[in-house]
Amino acid sequence: MKKYIGIILIAFLTISLISCATYATMNTNKWLEYELPPSKVVLDGEIFFKGKLSDGSNFFVFADEKIFKDDRYYHSMLWQDFGWSLKDDETWTAPQSARDRKLGHIYINPYRRVAVYYYPNRNYSAFKVNITK
Repeated sequence: MKKYIGIILIAFLTISLISCATYATMNTNKWLEYELPPSKVVLDGEIFFKGKLSDGSNFFVFADEKIFKDDRYYHSMLWQDFGWSLKDDETWTAPQSARDRKLGHIYINPYRRVAVYYYPNRNYSAFKVNITK
């Protein structure tokens, strides 16, 4: 009997931890990662990427001139949130446990309503995110 209770408890904890790790709402201040080929990124203001958050909210990513001007700011915020720090004007350093960005991926921050895309050539751009319930 104790064996079955232990197995049920472990199963419950495992499912709970997995569910918490993937749950994202419109107020999540975490960077959500999605693979996206550069041919899908458009700069004309049209929606080029959309998805659904765990709470049922939909998000839409599009180019916005105001966000373009702040792309280095949002790039820096993402790196800092990943655990990196700026050593000098061009060099980032981090402990081994820091998360790294992937080229060809877009990172969405629902709380900040912004996305950062890393092109395969190592350039990046910031985009506006709109969320609807």
